[in-house]
Amino acid sequence: MQIVPPAFVIVLTTIMGAVLGSFTTMLVWRLHHDQKRLFWGRSKCPLCKNKLGPLQLVPIFSWLFQKGKCAFCKGKISIYYPLTELVFIVAFFLFAFKFNGTVAFFPIMAIVFFSLVLFIYDTKFYEVDRRISIPAIFIALAWAFFREIPFLEFLIGGAAGFVFYALQYYISKGKWVGAGDMELGLFMGLVLGWKLLMPALFFAYILGILVAVPLLLSGKAHRKTALPMGAFLIPALLVFLYDGQPILDWYLGLLLSV
Repeated sequence: MQIVPPAFVIVLTTIMGAVLGSFTTMLVWRLHHDQKRLFWGRSKCPLCKNKLGPLQLVPIFSWLFQKGKCAFCKGKISIYYPLTELVFIVAFFLFAFKFNGTVAFFPIMAIVFFSLVLFIYDTKFYEVDRRISIPAIFIALAWAFFREIPFLEFLIGGAAGFVFYALQYYISKGKWVGAGDMELGLFMGLVLGWKLLMPALFFAYILGILVAVPLLLSGKAHRKTALPMGAFLIPALLVFLYDGQPILDWYLGLLLSV
């Protein structure tokens, strides 16, 4: 008998996603600027440095009501903030809807949170911060250990993901991928296991091509332009974490048909 109605859990989790999305915009900025106070201290306008009150911190709605401007200096506030909050809202809603009531609910929501923080940080600053990736790896390792699927499958997946990017990093001397991509590969493999890792990587590179080609054709990028791998690996990770089996079946069918 389920005491808490599923709809309530989904709504509550979605609200939590909005709050965590807003929190992440502050967290990644403080991490990038090596601020000592990461989790406390009031948020400030990035332009005039005025401290923001509760009415200026309501996810998405504050930005909309203020028409994308600071309530104090009227300076333009980037759409990055509400978009980040929206990404968290959508992701938390979808995963809560699918996994609510299962034993995997809490660990999966934790993995989703860390995945999105890694995605936002890498997309914004083109680097992987170990203060995010290391806790994420330990959470993935702990979750893999307690799953019904053999633990070895996830260890092999983590090792494969790490080696895949380590080889590229050392062969190219850091020109093809960054050092942080090895940690993303390890995290991805630990979460998905070796069976889902390869098709997820394939999906990520296809996504990368779909983004890179228009940039090249428009002249906004050239062959040596760096793109953050996390911008493609994390969406692939979340897609396969959500429901990777149908994609795996399609992928295997594609390989067998060649």
